[in-house]
Amino acid sequence: MLKIRIIFIFILLFSFNSFSIDTLKVEKEIYNKINSYRAKLGKSQLTYAPKNVQSCRKHSISMGTLVKLQHVTSLSEVNALAEIIQLNYTLSRTENETAQDVLDIFINSESHKRIIESNFKEIAVGVYVTTNEDLWVTIRFY
Repeated sequence: MLKIRIIFIFILLFSFNSFSIDTLKVEKEIYNKINSYRAKLGKSQLTYAPKNVQSCRKHSISMGTLVKLQHVTSLSEVNALAEIIQLNYTLSRTENETAQDVLDIFINSESHKRIIESNFKEIAVGVYVTTNEDLWVTIRFY
């Protein structure tokens, strides 16, 4: 009986965490993809702003919890010059594929593409994945 319970608990744990994307790797990959894209355009590399990552993550968590895309009411409240946000369904993509999907979505939107191609100096990325495997991304430029 004990063996059956342990197996059941093990299966139950894996069913809640069946999607194994590493959000830290996705954040890093999004940063790398944006810089690779900018390099192809002859733009300078953005430096990573680790002090601002937590704020981006909190915003992504907030959007994922509310299931609502929303920019901050004032960029000055997060000391940013621009912000782009996105929700996309992750399915079973790798971290690299997910980051490429995010970049593709942003560069296919003229307003977001202009932000990525602008002359900002720093970037912070925050990612949140819901239990439904929805990926919420906040990118802030400084």
